[in-house]
Amino acid sequence: MRRSCQSLRHCVGRSMARGALPALLVLAGLMGQPTAGAAEQSPPRAQEFANGFPKDANFFPIGVWLQHPRNAAAYSAVGINTYVGLWKAPSEEQLAQLEAHGLYVIAEPSKEARSLPNAHVIRAWLQADEPDNAQANGRGGYGDCILPEEVVRRYRVMQEFDRTRPVFLNFGQAVANPKWFGRGSKCSRIAPEAYYRPASRGADIVSFDIYPAAEERQGHVMGKLELVGQGVANLRQWSQPGQPVWAAIETTHINHPSRRPLPHEVKSEVWMALIHGASGIFYFAHEWQPSFREDGLFRYPDIVREIARVNAQIGGLAPVLNSASLPNRVTVDAGVAIATLVKHHGDATYVFAVNMENKPAKARLALSGIGGPYAVVLGEDRLIKLEGGAIGDEFDAYGVRLYKIPDKG
Repeated sequence: MRRSCQSLRHCVGRSMARGALPALLVLAGLMGQPTAGAAEQSPPRAQEFANGFPKDANFFPIGVWLQHPRNAAAYSAVGINTYVGLWKAPSEEQLAQLEAHGLYVIAEPSKEARSLPNAHVIRAWLQADEPDNAQANGRGGYGDCILPEEVVRRYRVMQEFDRTRPVFLNFGQAVANPKWFGRGSKCSRIAPEAYYRPASRGADIVSFDIYPAAEERQGHVMGKLELVGQGVANLRQWSQPGQPVWAAIETTHINHPSRRPLPHEVKSEVWMALIHGASGIFYFAHEWQPSFREDGLFRYPDIVREIARVNAQIGGLAPVLNSASLPNRVTVDAGVAIATLVKHHGDATYVFAVNMENKPAKARLALSGIGGPYAVVLGEDRLIKLEGGAIGDEFDAYGVRLYKIPDKG
């Protein structure tokens, strides 16, 4: 099923995700069989974690998946602030490397990690990756997925281990792609919503991954960047109220022999995720084509520059992104689907918009309850005069527009 390893585990990372659980179950003394109905019996999710991510409004999680801490300086330089996963339980040296560059980590749980002097760098614990996909059977093949009640049972074990940190759980591409053939026989018979609603109770932070630009097998996924935004919307609908949802963003060929995401596509995927309500993102940097490289995104200076620009923009807008959204404030008139997100922060309203289709269009964004005579187009050094309380603008295919509308002219 995963001959091309198009998942966050991506072959070489599977041992990390699988290895955490047995030790943890021994630690908690809960090696019994899954309990029927466990998904319904899970305890209420804690909203505050003493050792979780900062509550500072200026902090927005921007991560990278499964990278070595020796590259912390390079990732910090492009605006990454969180490592999502390590190859194995963190050592004191690794935590020191991350702390030296101001980075946090989501790590597999272990007694040793929790007692290290720099354990404050660990801000969440990692569940086994992609339980919704068919799991490796140890004989070179694949068996069934992990059912929601077992996902929740594992979460409860992790809660008993440490209630001061949230649990992070990443799902596979069926969140956005119900035709995904890698779910295994059991999960293939469960509708995505029927799986993800109970399974989302198995974590405090949930995420998913789909890589449409680098997809090389599924015609209905290839180049469909909108699946990133649609997946975030699905997972937000199916997860628990107020539960943070993150999204993975592709940056390399992964396994595609000739196709990788271009800089504007990376930007589009990021903003599709954010506009649909993601409260964190992380980049997938591995690459197997033309050869394996763990930090493969650094092969592409154009991607590195774009990621740095996008991350700097997110960092600057963190207080805005972390503020409450204003629903039903924009009516779009265009020949394409355009998704919008509206925020008010300080003395301005922000309207973030992204074209969800692979064709350019002219659009009119009629604003309701938003004052100001003009909009500043962030990152483009131009102004747009509001005509009849509306923004008129052109959108490239999958184009992004970020508007700031001062309350007073």
